[in-house]
Amino acid sequence: MFSILARLVQRHSWFVLIAWGVIASLLYWYAPLWDRITQDDDVRFFPRDYPSVIGQELLERGFPLDSASSQVVLVHERADGPLTPSDLAVVEERVAKFHEFSQEKPELGVKKIDTHRTPVIGPRLIGKSPDHPGQAVLSIVSLRGTYLSRKTRIAVDEILKYLDGSPPLPQGLRRVVSGSAVVGHDINTAANSSIDSTTAMTIALVVIILLIVYRSPLLAMIPLLTIALSVVVSMKVIALLTEVPWLSFRVITITKVFLVVVLFGAGTDYCLFLIARYREELARGRSRADALREAITQVGGALMASAGTVIVGLGMLFFSSFAKIRYTGPAIAIGLTVALLAALTLAPILLKWLRGAIFWPFKPPRHEPGRDVEQEARSLSWRSSFWFRVADLVVTYPATILVICLVALLPLAFVGARTTANYSQLADLNPDRPSVVGASVIRKYFAVGELSPTSAFVHSGRLDFRSEEGRQAIREVTRRLVAIPIVAEVRSLTQPLGRPPIPDGEKTLVQRMADQALRAVADSRYVSTRPADKADLNHITRLDIVFRSDPFSPTSLAGLEQVREALVTSARPGQPLQGTTEIGLAGSTSAVNDLRTVTTADQRRMYVLVTLGVYAILVALLRRPGICLYLIFTVVLGYLASLGVTELVFRSLHHSTEPWGGLDWTVGFFLFVILVAVGEDYNILLMARVIEEEEKHGVTEGTRLAVAHTGGIISSCGLIMAGTFGAMLTGKLASLREIGFALGLGILLDTFLVRPILVPAFVVMMDRLRAERRATRPAPAPNAGLRAASPGSQLEPAGIAREDTSRLHPEAIDSCLGEIYED
Repeated sequence: MFSILARLVQRHSWFVLIAWGVIASLLYWYAPLWDRITQDDDVRFFPRDYPSVIGQELLERGFPLDSASSQVVLVHERADGPLTPSDLAVVEERVAKFHEFSQEKPELGVKKIDTHRTPVIGPRLIGKSPDHPGQAVLSIVSLRGTYLSRKTRIAVDEILKYLDGSPPLPQGLRRVVSGSAVVGHDINTAANSSIDSTTAMTIALVVIILLIVYRSPLLAMIPLLTIALSVVVSMKVIALLTEVPWLSFRVITITKVFLVVVLFGAGTDYCLFLIARYREELARGRSRADALREAITQVGGALMASAGTVIVGLGMLFFSSFAKIRYTGPAIAIGLTVALLAALTLAPILLKWLRGAIFWPFKPPRHEPGRDVEQEARSLSWRSSFWFRVADLVVTYPATILVICLVALLPLAFVGARTTANYSQLADLNPDRPSVVGASVIRKYFAVGELSPTSAFVHSGRLDFRSEEGRQAIREVTRRLVAIPIVAEVRSLTQPLGRPPIPDGEKTLVQRMADQALRAVADSRYVSTRPADKADLNHITRLDIVFRSDPFSPTSLAGLEQVREALVTSARPGQPLQGTTEIGLAGSTSAVNDLRTVTTADQRRMYVLVTLGVYAILVALLRRPGICLYLIFTVVLGYLASLGVTELVFRSLHHSTEPWGGLDWTVGFFLFVILVAVGEDYNILLMARVIEEEEKHGVTEGTRLAVAHTGGIISSCGLIMAGTFGAMLTGKLASLREIGFALGLGILLDTFLVRPILVPAFVVMMDRLRAERRATRPAPAPNAGLRAASPGSQLEPAGIAREDTSRLHPEAIDSCLGEIYED
């Protein structure tokens, strides 16, 4: 298979190059622009039966004129004392001008603006904190788009630009902004900024590392050009998939970061491994044509197998329930497939065309007749000599080295196994972001839940919520929700101001008249009096719930579960909401809670599917289930240790008024999938060389030579991969920095500990144990029909070939890859 590919590349290089050019041109003309198709709207990515999806649907059905999905909260504060009447007048004037601005720009999607003058909710928007009474007032701008959508980000950009250009406020009066829409805007802005900085840093690091590794500019240019083209082609292929109607493929904004980082890391590794084998074959005395053919033939199978583990591992994400994950994994897998094809076709063409010039300013490797090949390999560079010494130590003291490594890793793995996931959106942002600054001001005067109240929606075909029976049911449910400790207040049909109404017997005439006016307004706000479908008239009710804590915090998420349980209990037979058909929850807290639910389930599913998928590939390649199980164990151990170190590092760096909430949920998820896949990638590259060498020298000596010959190149590959992931540390989101650190550390552990020490030490130990068992097993007496297979071996039936149990059976790889490893 790969010998055919080698002949194609060498004899028809122009045809291959033209084919790449035609494909790239067609993709350029027909694939849509990446920025036009990217999405980042969490609510739309959840399964349809999740509470936030149901809540959003009930909001749009029952309150179509009110169906805002996110809010911009304008906070006007006078830090030195209560707001004066003139301050409130200025706020009212500025909000009126902003309303005019929003009417002129309908694309902003402003549904309504609530101020301190708004009926029902207005009085609740002036701060009542005992420590700072009346020193802040809120104006809430409700938007149609959900808080993480691209439309909302663009709208908030326009709003912030308008606010920055407005006249200065009176002295002592300050305005800040927050709210779920601003949180989503800051997250998306930071993500886009991170994409740019990470891409630039990734390319710079790859160039620097390649120049350090090769010290030859042209040789360093080959992987860079190959993978740069594969990144462009991959993005166009992925974008084109969104145009296929029956596929319903989606592209997520943050996918670009992972695509660039993984392709420049793994794709460069593929090129490096090919180039390293090419140099090695030149050093053995082969001609350039023979060396290139041998490099493609011998390395092609290993590269396909190693890339296959990553592609399968990431492809398993397609079985996730959360659409963001379901499409991100396959998108990266598609990119890796393109990078592998480029490494096996474009890189060899450049090697062929540039001939000996690629090694400038140094001479091409060559073999001096009469010298030992291994001694020449040792003398190539200090790195080659270093890895020969490492290989010597590993095969000499395998048990001792294995125990020392495990003792060092196990405590860190224990810490990693006990980490908790953090879903707070505010914790993901830098402290100077507008939404974080605004949230800190709101905390001083209001329940921080006012950043984004949760709305509960109840649909009942039996109850008319404007009838006395319906009002009584809402009154009882409101009482149950208020009793939940984390709930600061509940605003509903029966208490629209967020506090229990005064009993009728205690009301004055003026209060009764005010109640009549309030009731009409409250009915339209909290009951579906103008639904999209007349069948829902008065059968959907709304309850606004404000938590005492950050809407994105674990405390609020736990409180939301209590709210949902109270509503579900109230809908059971004999309870006030008996006959309820749908219960939904809308708002940022509900979206984050559903995110936690779906990602937790997906993470458990992926632990099983990715592990089994990678393990199946290993067994198919090596036909040694025990060794394959150990390979999986070492990578999982490295994953847990990396997670543990990341937890310790970022916890020690955490300086905030908020307590440490744990690593972002994306860290553990993507670290496991990528590290297990990439870790086995390097293991396969090693084991493929072990198989090749043990055919000539046996397992122990073959392992030593494999570690020595692949140590330099795999360590270089690992440094490049770790460097590309480390580029994510320049990101503006805390989650990206945590992922970058964890992935970079994990790759380094795998490159310099798992692959060159834990894996070969185990292989050598198993070989020695098998040898000891064979040596202590008594040989049976010779009988007719039996023959000696070889000196010192057991006798076997004549005509039956003896299975060499000391070998890794390269024919297993042959059958899977179509590659024959010859002596």
